Amino acid sequence: MANNVLDLCRLDKAAQAGSPPDDMAISTQIDIAIAAQFLAHKVRRHGLRLIVWHNLATLEPMIDSAGDPLNLTVFGWDEETLAPWLCHEAAVCSPLIKACRVANEPLWINRHGAFPKGQNRFVEKIDYTGFERYVSANAAIIMPVRMPFGYLAAAFLTSVDPGQHDLSEEFESFGRTLVRPIDQFLRRYSMLTFDDRYLPSDNLLSSREIECLNWIAQGKTDYEISVILGCSHAGVRYHITRVSAKLGAVNRAQSVFKACQLGYLGIPSRRLPHSCAQSVNAGRQKVCDLPGRNDIHQRSVENISQRE
Repeated sequence: MANNVLDLCRLDKAAQAGSPPDDMAISTQIDIAIAAQFLAHKVRRHGLRLIVWHNLATLEPMIDSAGDPLNLTVFGWDEETLAPWLCHEAAVCSPLIKACRVANEPLWINRHGAFPKGQNRFVEKIDYTGFERYVSANAAIIMPVRMPFGYLAAAFLTSVDPGQHDLSEEFESFGRTLVRPIDQFLRRYSMLTFDDRYLPSDNLLSSREIECLNWIAQGKTDYEISVILGCSHAGVRYHITRVSAKLGAVNRAQSVFKACQLGYLGIPSRRLPHSCAQSVNAGRQKVCDLPGRNDIHQRSVENISQRE
């Protein structure tokens, strides 16, 4: 206990001096509180306040070694302000989290819309009405952080003056001085606290196995995939079985999920290379030509074409 107090005192002196302590790396649970205290001091010096979430899918609070929520005990938010985040169904649909899901860099928002550093047509389409109830301020800076294994973390910052509508100056300063320490804090906390029982392995998948998974992700059956790839039905089942074994998955749905976590699967580009486009179109044509296909499968193919 005495060592913890000494560590916090040393942290306060380092934070006031403007330089991080030597042990900013979070390697133990005790380091979490020390690093959070330093980050809180750094953010306050810029006239800002900070809310952090290491996993937007669950919105589980980030905690110190004693189990106390950092947003409450370190970053200075009260229970009333954090209450809207406790309603998971409403929070995951909030404009703040919607922006995190489509943004590739920090941005700031107010009731008039989003102001990213570069152009982003996805965040500009979001309706930001009601975001104030999650941060108790008229403007906020949003910082999404994409973690290994497909996790999404985020930090939300507001001015110490909740009535301020324009954060353009603070946003410029934020980009120069706060992005890196916030990013490091979220990443180091996450890597320490992730439950590795649920993380995928690092086994290498073959190109044929990835092809099969891609078509499964688009809703194709094993028989349809065999027609598209020009191989036997048994061959497709073999590849999918091999993928499940490599990734430690219990079924094809979990195989797709774990492959996505490792970056094997993703949304295809709207403009595919000519050779890839020919291959995809040929595969779709083969599926359309299957005897006895019903209207549901045909509409599925049409919907995929429209999305791309």
